[in-house]
Amino acid sequence: MKKTFIFTLLTILTLGLFRPVTALAEEQKLPSGTDRDKIGQKIQDYVKEHEKTTAGMATAVFDKDGTIYQGNFGYMDKEKGIKADDDSVFEWGSVTKLTVWVSVMQLWEQGKINLEEDIRTYLPEDFLRNLRYNKPITMLDLMNHQSGFDEAPLYMQGGKSLEDLLLQYQPAQSFEPGTTTAYSNYSTGLAAYIVEQISGQSFVEYVHEHIFQPLGMERTDIAQDLSDNAYVKTKRKEVKGYATDGSLLGDALYEVGLYPVGRATGTLSDFQKFAQALLSRKSLFTRSETWTTLYSTTATYPNTDIVRNAHGFWASEFAVTVLGHGGNTNGFSSYLLLDLKDGIGQVIMTNQGVEEIYNDGMPELIFGKRPTASAETQKKFEPGYYQILRNFNQGPLSLYQLFPGNMLHMKKPSSERMDHLFWTIYKSGNGKTRIATPVSDFERVPDREIWTKFGLVALAALSVVYSLGNLLVRLALVLYRLVFGKEKGKQNRTWKWWHILTAAGVVAAAGDLLLLLLSSSATDLSIIAQWRYMAFAGLGLFLAGCAVFPLFSKAKKGLGKGRLFLTVLTSLSALAIVVNILYWSLYQWWVI
Repeated sequence: MKKTFIFTLLTILTLGLFRPVTALAEEQKLPSGTDRDKIGQKIQDYVKEHEKTTAGMATAVFDKDGTIYQGNFGYMDKEKGIKADDDSVFEWGSVTKLTVWVSVMQLWEQGKINLEEDIRTYLPEDFLRNLRYNKPITMLDLMNHQSGFDEAPLYMQGGKSLEDLLLQYQPAQSFEPGTTTAYSNYSTGLAAYIVEQISGQSFVEYVHEHIFQPLGMERTDIAQDLSDNAYVKTKRKEVKGYATDGSLLGDALYEVGLYPVGRATGTLSDFQKFAQALLSRKSLFTRSETWTTLYSTTATYPNTDIVRNAHGFWASEFAVTVLGHGGNTNGFSSYLLLDLKDGIGQVIMTNQGVEEIYNDGMPELIFGKRPTASAETQKKFEPGYYQILRNFNQGPLSLYQLFPGNMLHMKKPSSERMDHLFWTIYKSGNGKTRIATPVSDFERVPDREIWTKFGLVALAALSVVYSLGNLLVRLALVLYRLVFGKEKGKQNRTWKWWHILTAAGVVAAAGDLLLLLLSSSATDLSIIAQWRYMAFAGLGLFLAGCAVFPLFSKAKKGLGKGRLFLTVLTSLSALAIVVNILYWSLYQWWVI
């Protein structure tokens, strides 16, 4: 009995002595398994591997109590040799959206907003014009990016209020609220405008008073023109933007008109203050219950219990689930990541657009390897064409569906954007296969629909080539006759002018489309100008008349076989353009 008692006592004492040591050892490790005191060297080695394509990069790893590691690398202006340091400023990009969701939750805490109520309750009457579904859009729908809205421009001209910008361009609603995840800048802009409506302050004023000032963020601004912080505005002029390969993009000074969705700019230190407040659950709210609600799941991957979104905070899968947000502007990328379970966070800022080496790869050093879909999910994968639903799904800009990056031909689950991403597969309400990725759904497009889309575009291209060639040949003949004094051949005047005007109409339609594409690539607001689509409507009517004109005209009488053949080709070229204008809704100027 004595021996048993002594043995038990020794066991208890041993556990009491050694368990704290084990627990302490575990606490010294990051979720990736790396010792905290070694993460700095790991990051430095990682940067060394990729320094050839690096511009500027700043990062910090931290816990609730302080900084574990902080480092600056590379150059803010490689050409002038201006290095990244503690005083450098970077653009947050879409991480700015977290200020919107924090603001919303502050108002929720005060009882001034209901997250499950129709947002039209907080908007002026008839504010939203392009709603397709009767089902109300709630604030939770906006937070989850499930409002059903199509894509909307981010780079919109400044000098206008948030209200004016939201009224100026209202995207079509392609999906029933709550059914489809499609990342939406417009949704976040709406939420920020609701904050303005409830608080009686501009969003700039609100964020400074309720977020930046309480956290001591003295080197961060958010206004369209950076006018709310003189230091940041001055320092931003010293920075150049670079591509993913490290090549120069230029000053990258695009004005983000919808500033609450992506304009915040500031130092890494301020960025960390914001992230650390979120991690430690301090200062921003008065009740602990609000923090619990903020980080509770609001959207899961379809048919699973895997968290996808928590009140605007996207979930990323590593060895642990991490909440946060990434951001990209023209020449900048950033990331804010929070491991709430282990109390570890990381912030990353670069002056490179759509940067992946640091924003996607480096977090694995802290949080462990990213998993992809399960083997069971991958077996369900169907090869084919997939369209990202964060797109212009209807209306005059629907042609953008065919652009690279919007339509993907995937033969394997690891293809294109699926590589290194967590994803699941589900069936939509219309029975189509969808892939759910962290921030947007993809939908499989039937092959016949793909052939229809590309076939129509190909026919339109042939029509343009034919019409342009037709006009050039006629011009060449006129010049030839002028130079050599040749007489005109006998030709039906009506037929000749119909031929010329039809070809000119086809070329004019192509020219309008070209201007649209050029303005889009330059992030020019004129992309959404109504006159473009009014022009398409007018040209569509004109060319429809041209296409059927020979059927009702006497001019075709007496034409030889050659000219009859040309008549058919010209009519078909006009018809091809009309069909494309109708199919791609290029005539719907009222949707804009």
